[in-house]
Amino acid sequence: MSEIRFYPSYVVWEITFACNMRCIHCGTSAGKIRPDELTTAEALALIDELGGLDCEHLALSGGEPLLRDDWRELARRSKQNRIRTYMITNAFAVTPMIADDMVEVGLDKVGVSFDGVEKTHNYIRQRDDSYARVMKAFDLFRERNMYFDAVSQVSNINIGELDEMREILIDRGVRNWRIQMTTTTGRMRCLSDLVLSLPNYSRLVDKLIEFRGRDGIRIDPGENIGYYGCKGTELLNGGIYLGCYAGVRVAGIESNGAVKGCLSMPEEFVEGNIRDSSFTAIWNNPAGFAYNRQFTRRSAGGPCRDCRYLPLCRGGCTTTSFSQTGERANNPYCTYRLEMEEGIKPPEDEPYIAEVLARFDDKQNPEPLEGQVTPDCPS
Repeated sequence: MSEIRFYPSYVVWEITFACNMRCIHCGTSAGKIRPDELTTAEALALIDELGGLDCEHLALSGGEPLLRDDWRELARRSKQNRIRTYMITNAFAVTPMIADDMVEVGLDKVGVSFDGVEKTHNYIRQRDDSYARVMKAFDLFRERNMYFDAVSQVSNINIGELDEMREILIDRGVRNWRIQMTTTTGRMRCLSDLVLSLPNYSRLVDKLIEFRGRDGIRIDPGENIGYYGCKGTELLNGGIYLGCYAGVRVAGIESNGAVKGCLSMPEEFVEGNIRDSSFTAIWNNPAGFAYNRQFTRRSAGGPCRDCRYLPLCRGGCTTTSFSQTGERANNPYCTYRLEMEEGIKPPEDEPYIAEVLARFDDKQNPEPLEGQVTPDCPS
């Protein structure tokens, strides 16, 4: 990847580990505030540093970001640095005044967690009134003409409710639906049987393709769904998937200053802490983020190592693969891999895909070329 310029285009920042819920699928097991979370002064300095590194998108996440008292100040500083600024919230703390504040500070988008029909959503969120709070937040945002979307984690619990969920969102005026697959991380490590089975993963892909062919709400599949093959190519909808961008164009920051390539990654992927070394130094470390910046075919395992699409997708989502197999690129949740195992003949490559593949010598590092895509990370 020596030809690629590494810069943190999209940063997801856990501004606090505190949370007012105990969701069973939480990838970090968030709950109580960390005793060593960044101070306001440290947080503001970090935002200025991100601005100096050409950060283009900053998502304020958690935990629950609304539980951090200075979130307004952080959002304003981000906007002052000309960074598009988002928030990911469970919406439990959203009130008319909070919604007004979101407008006043200039948030570009708010992503609201939504995980099923009322009974299912409340079960996943472990709060009987969570669903009602989400519906109220949708109403408040729509009344203020804010840009907001729904963010759903799909597991074996709610895979059968997607049609009902879609109708609920359309009824509430939600225009964009981000759908991600729950991974075996955080609390789900103890509930791994709830993570999508491979047959249910195929059901999810089929449903997303079906939804994309219907009007009413825009479907935004997460980075851990799809890839190549018949259905993966169809799900790309004319695009080209170039794999995990953690540590290349994406960064994740924990509330205590720990830096990872992606916030969803487990602690094994922490590259350093901004209290010990600046974010800039961590990001520019020549040996840092090696799982992506120094990726080669030898980095992959299982069927991924010999896959013809490895030069493009590099095994897909690092977190999904690592949580399932303990390897950076040995990802069972791949439509092409599943179709090959079922004996399904792959489609002819689109000309642009074939042209990009032709640029790679199979003996060389299978790495994406700069400028092919702009990553669209989990909002």
